[in-house]
Amino acid sequence: MTNSDEHSPRGIPEDLPSHDQPDGPVSFYIDQLRPWGVRAYSAAGMSLEDANTVVDNQLWSDLRGVDTHGFQRVSWYINWFRDGSTDPKAQLEIVNETPAVVVADGNHGLGQLVITRFMEHLIEVASDSGMVAGVIRNSNDWGCGANYPYKAAEAGFVCFGTTTSVPNLAPFGSRRKLFGNNPIVWTFPRKNQPPIVLDMAMTPVALGKVLRARSEGTDIPESWGFLDRDGNPTVDPDVAMKGIVPAIGGYKGIGMITASNILAGILSGSAHTEDVAVGHRGQFFLLMDPAIFRDSEDYYRDIESMVDQIRAAGNEDVLPGQKVYLPGEIEQQTMEQRAEDGVV
Repeated sequence: MTNSDEHSPRGIPEDLPSHDQPDGPVSFYIDQLRPWGVRAYSAAGMSLEDANTVVDNQLWSDLRGVDTHGFQRVSWYINWFRDGSTDPKAQLEIVNETPAVVVADGNHGLGQLVITRFMEHLIEVASDSGMVAGVIRNSNDWGCGANYPYKAAEAGFVCFGTTTSVPNLAPFGSRRKLFGNNPIVWTFPRKNQPPIVLDMAMTPVALGKVLRARSEGTDIPESWGFLDRDGNPTVDPDVAMKGIVPAIGGYKGIGMITASNILAGILSGSAHTEDVAVGHRGQFFLLMDPAIFRDSEDYYRDIESMVDQIRAAGNEDVLPGQKVYLPGEIEQQTMEQRAEDGVV
């Protein structure tokens, strides 16, 4: 993970343990980072149980190498508590439930808490019904979005999830920022193997990487496709965030972002489009048990058949200098290595 450009806000312990690396990326010992995070959130008003839930989520992000969405955001969240946009004591509230649909309110709580609780509830419902769609309103930043569908996949469900986020993308051909990045996640369970995980932002890179470059005073690659407000290419991360943020696939990406805005924003009854703000985000999840579609053993057999074919393509027909991975495999390898090393 890396240093944030923000100063430690009041309530965050100052004795964060790390290796002696004053500049650039800083490594942290997991067994020391956890209690520091719990103390930080507890000092800000969260219960110990809730603080541990959030820390678990952020450590998971850092373990997978998604450093921009893990402990780097602690200062963000503490500042949200301080400015009143997020309630450190808020809890998930179920406002409507059927055997196949759950509607919840996050009550402006921390996203990594209320969404975790929501996913736990959705898994319980889907275990009885075989399928459930769920929306949550008045939620918050979900951090590393793969965390929640990953839990569903570990419980044996195919899962899709998406979220709204604060506006930073314009409709194709416009300068006006109406949409958030609105990432999407798909997870697919495997037997005795980590799930297949597709976790993707709707921009060429997660915007957290641009923010990290800004905090470190480095340029971003021109290949990322960011433009200034006049439509000219830029490598300046500050200009990039104030300019035109590109969507993947041009107008097709904006179309996908629009769909997420409808599912997670409008359908949930949360804020949508340019009204999305801290504490007013929404999420949408769909969980499906493969067994309601076909024999589950046949599903798992065919998943492994597909994986074998992908592996064979990577071994026999790979392009020079390339390596073939399953979606999410690089992050899974990073997580296993960092967990073994005890350092993120």
